[in-house]
Amino acid sequence: MWDVIIVGAGVAGLSTGAILAREGLRTLVVERAFMVGGRGKCFEYKKGYLVDYGIHALRMADEGAAASVFRKLGESLEVVEPEESGLYHQGEWSELPLSVNAITSSPLFSKEDLDELMKGLTELLGAKPEEYWDVPLKDWAEGAFKSENVRWFIQELLAKLLLIAVDMSETSTGEFFDLVQAFVKSGKGAGYVVGGWKTITDRLTEIIEENGEVRTKAKVDGVLVKEGRVKGVSIRGEKLVADTVVAAIPVQHLFSVVDRNLFPDDYAEKLSSMKPTMGVSIDYGLSGRISEYDTFMCSDPWMTGAATSNMDPSVAPRGEQLLTVFSVLPSDVVLDKERAKAEISRIEEKLGEMFPKFKGSVRWRRPLILRMVDGAALTVTQSQDKRPSPETPLKGLYLASDTCNGRGAGGDIAYNSAMKCAEVILKSR
Repeated sequence: MWDVIIVGAGVAGLSTGAILAREGLRTLVVERAFMVGGRGKCFEYKKGYLVDYGIHALRMADEGAAASVFRKLGESLEVVEPEESGLYHQGEWSELPLSVNAITSSPLFSKEDLDELMKGLTELLGAKPEEYWDVPLKDWAEGAFKSENVRWFIQELLAKLLLIAVDMSETSTGEFFDLVQAFVKSGKGAGYVVGGWKTITDRLTEIIEENGEVRTKAKVDGVLVKEGRVKGVSIRGEKLVADTVVAAIPVQHLFSVVDRNLFPDDYAEKLSSMKPTMGVSIDYGLSGRISEYDTFMCSDPWMTGAATSNMDPSVAPRGEQLLTVFSVLPSDVVLDKERAKAEISRIEEKLGEMFPKFKGSVRWRRPLILRMVDGAALTVTQSQDKRPSPETPLKGLYLASDTCNGRGAGGDIAYNSAMKCAEVILKSR
């Protein structure tokens, strides 16, 4: 018998498992895929190239959510931060305007723009995010700023980058405020784990195995329930007993392992109808260093990119470069394969313009059409206060994932929800 069984070995499941195992609970993590990591998996894709599943930056670097999990475990992460970040806008390169100094020196803004922008950002930092959960970002930006240029910066550059948001008429202003405030408080930007996210998932796995087990290729048939309480899980007919089960999977998929009829209709509908973010990602192995920028953005077509090997040479062969680009897109584009491919072609054409040596340097490429980037888009109907908490109506069943009500965006939510989930479970025992 196990103290807790965790379904899903993404970063939320592994983080929850590591915390509980360190607290003395016999912990089993089961994963249907052949490797751990979920949407955070990282592996050697080509010889010498260690590739994450998309761009996996850590918001707030070593002050962010992933680092908080490791500090809770008495561990640390080696994180590198980009030194050079560029913006390609209307055919010109400039510094990506994310710091105060970069904003005030940016060619994007007139003096009038800057005055209005800095006044608005000052007000933002003093606001209470919870008062803005239900306010669409587009509405707030149009009310707060007269300058079309400033509204563009807020919505198309800052919010898209921080929240991976696509539709500002749906994006939550409260989530935007909360994240900007967290960045300013931390004094950090983005960072990258040395060795890729494999460093994270490998160490979390090791910690779990100090007092438990991680099993891959272990697809759960269903969660076992008796008299309204969890009793374990079934895997290929084998019954594994535990009075606590954590579903560390996107909540949209919960009812693939648990009977929907065990939950109130409104709760079940809320979970199954949650909308993810979507987009396309492309990894490139390049014969030489084509980008001196560690990270970059392009405004049209919108993309963000990272030359990860600039910051961490261990992820690419000596003298070569690992480059990854990502573009968040509307669901109707991603779900139409031909339109998604057309967007990839448009991105690659732009990369050739941005980096003159690009086309002649590509050794290999890996394009991905991603129907789930972050499990929950940060919209007014899916803001932090509306996403599910770790507890569920079914006794003994808990949730941890980037679709839960942890703070932040994307992976931050996964790590933060894992810490909340582990705390709730430990208090219940």
